Amino acid sequence: MSSRPRPGFLSLPRELRDTIYHHYLFEPEGYHFNLASGKLCASGNRPVDLALLRTCRVVVAEMHHLPLRTNVVHFSTSADPSESERIISARFGMLLNYFERGRIAALRSLREPSLRPYQTPVVDAKLALKYPQFAPLLHWWSPESPGACPSVAASAGIASSWGEPDSDYLAFQSYMIELLTINTDFVDALAESYVTNHVPYLDDPRSPIYSPVVDEASRARREHIHSFLLDKGQITRGERASFFRSVLSASSPEPWTIPSLEELAQMMADVNLSPSNPAREAQLCLGLETPEGCEGYPWKRVKWRFSAAAAAIHFFKSISRETCSAVRRVVLHEDRPSIGFPESHALGLIPFCVQNPQLRIERRVNMWRVLLSPHQRHRTDLFSIGNQIVSNSESVGEFSSKLCDWSCITLISDSCCRWITEASGLAAKGMPAHSFSLVLDGDPAPDKSSELFERVKEAAAWQVAQAQWYSDQSPSPGFIVMREDWIYRSEVFPQAINDIVNGKSFISCNFPTGTLHDPRAVLNMNRHIVLSDSHRRMPGRDWFIAFGNHQKRHPMRFLPQLSFIDFAAEELLPEEHMPLIEGKAAQASTFA
Repeated sequence: MSSRPRPGFLSLPRELRDTIYHHYLFEPEGYHFNLASGKLCASGNRPVDLALLRTCRVVVAEMHHLPLRTNVVHFSTSADPSESERIISARFGMLLNYFERGRIAALRSLREPSLRPYQTPVVDAKLALKYPQFAPLLHWWSPESPGACPSVAASAGIASSWGEPDSDYLAFQSYMIELLTINTDFVDALAESYVTNHVPYLDDPRSPIYSPVVDEASRARREHIHSFLLDKGQITRGERASFFRSVLSASSPEPWTIPSLEELAQMMADVNLSPSNPAREAQLCLGLETPEGCEGYPWKRVKWRFSAAAAAIHFFKSISRETCSAVRRVVLHEDRPSIGFPESHALGLIPFCVQNPQLRIERRVNMWRVLLSPHQRHRTDLFSIGNQIVSNSESVGEFSSKLCDWSCITLISDSCCRWITEASGLAAKGMPAHSFSLVLDGDPAPDKSSELFERVKEAAAWQVAQAQWYSDQSPSPGFIVMREDWIYRSEVFPQAINDIVNGKSFISCNFPTGTLHDPRAVLNMNRHIVLSDSHRRMPGRDWFIAFGNHQKRHPMRFLPQLSFIDFAAEELLPEEHMPLIEGKAAQASTFA
């Protein structure tokens, strides 16, 4: 009598084997991407268990890509970035800022009569055709235009993007530079004009080397740097022309790039940035050289990081197209401040969503540590607060209380608006429907987040009310005046808040959003404001004063879970930490 073969795993029905595969592969907390190693791991930094894949070829074929299809893949900013990540992200962030400084300087200099001829009608026509939303700005760029608005040119690089996504305004500026530099004489004329009319003052907030004074120590540092720039490293016309030529002709890297040390070195070389470069101002601002006596700059202790979105893009680029298409769900945890205008980084995810229609990306931005951080955009406030922490010239409690009310309201409204405005523009740039969602994360205090969000809804109601007030004026103040107003935030902001509260948006909150504020009540409360001739250039000033008085009459009933000073302290390494700019630290670091 022949013995029956013993049943094995492969003798089970395929449906049952698939169920076993799912239970074997499933991680309740999903996979987590480790930026330092470039690999996925299970929770607790455990290696992913794929031993079953090594049993036989049939199992390998049946489990092909199942790990990524089964599990959510999480990306996050690093609470404590490695030294190599901190060095690379800091230098890359400053390189992006270097490109922006060149663009800002060039566009602001267009106010000079010697440069105005380069902005020809042909240039304006091309700009208006490609970026019609910014066409009204072109007429007002020069002080020679009738009724010119100097703030248009002055706003280059500043927070205001005239009601549009910041990324669109930066793209508009870059295209304008591209058109201007077609004329080969423009860079030389720009260098001549800049050296003749501009000195890099450290007490001007618009200056690329602005250094705020919070105590006598920081005042002494400012004077020392100023002396260094003017006496030891005076930039000549030729050096300035070289600076503009390199930074305006090179292509700025995408802000969501995560370069290796070698790639970063090449990026710097492409714009003539190296320790041997005589342009001392550029070296100083990029941390490549430090004047004697200025080693205590708090920004060298900042925990610079890449965004979670940048980490996801870095991961997708590192795997094959076939493997990338197997990923089903991604969660981006933007739970810490990061470099490079992080609100725009979802743009870099569009190609992967297009090639993988089944991919679903949820981006979670923390209201407390990101939207409410005092360095949400350029992080310049962090430098100031870092100086405050180092100097201890004011008590922590007094400094926190000054920031936690009015500044808190302004920060949360402006930050929410920037993230919402950027996300709202993704569909027009090619993001497939249902592929992307944004969550305003109230953790760890969702109940207090609801109250914080009341301020955001209030800001939206005030913008609608003021817009109605403007429409009732005769004549209407026009595009420039209305959009540079302090109450105005962006074109999509009020409707986006309306959709979020009513559950009709791909943007949501993980805390109760309450009900909308009534713009009609706000308008009725402010009908006494009159558009006088004396205020026609800045008619929104009375509205801004009224808004401030309203906030003082209705103060927030709580202090944030962490005060601003605590947020800043979280972002700084201990004072004894090795300075970021030390060459040996960078040489010794590796980035796999």
